[in-house]
Parts: sequence; structure tokens; C-alpha cells
Amino acid sequence: MSLFQILQKASSEEDVKDAYIKALGLKEYQKNLVDIQTKEIWFEAKQNAKLSSYAMFTQLMHYVQDALNKGHYVPPFLAVRD
Repeated sequence: MSLFQILQKASSEEDVKDAYIKALGLKEYQKNLVDIQTKEIWFEAKQNAKLSSYAMFTQLMHYVQDALNKGHYVPPFLAVRD
């Protein structure tokens, strides 16, 4: 089954996260305030989001600012997914 087909059947944001983790073959990741975190990229994911991609990216940027304020690592790539 393709990622597109799996996402069409997703019924929650957790289903979306898990689909991307599996499709990308992520081994070392965390699911926290930032939906999916690796050393290389942070993903903010929504399922049938009523928010615009701008609103989702703004949410992700809030997490980046919070990490920077606390002196935590921020990866070189950021992504939002609906």
C-alpha cells in the first residue's frame, strides 16, 4: 500500500505521524511537542487539518524559538505535513 493510500485511511494525527515514520524508514526519532523529531529534521503533522500550512509552520517555528531560548539543538530542516 502506498503512503498516499495509507494517509487516506488515517483517522488521527498519530496515524499520520506513524505513516511518515514508516514511509521514511526513520529509526531514531522522537514524538513530542514537535510531532516527529530527528537530528536532521522536525515534522509538524496534521490529519485533515483545518489550519493553513502557514499556521502549521508558525506552530513549528514556535517550537524552534522555544528550543533556541533553552539552548537546545535545532535541526537544519523543518517540514509540515497534512
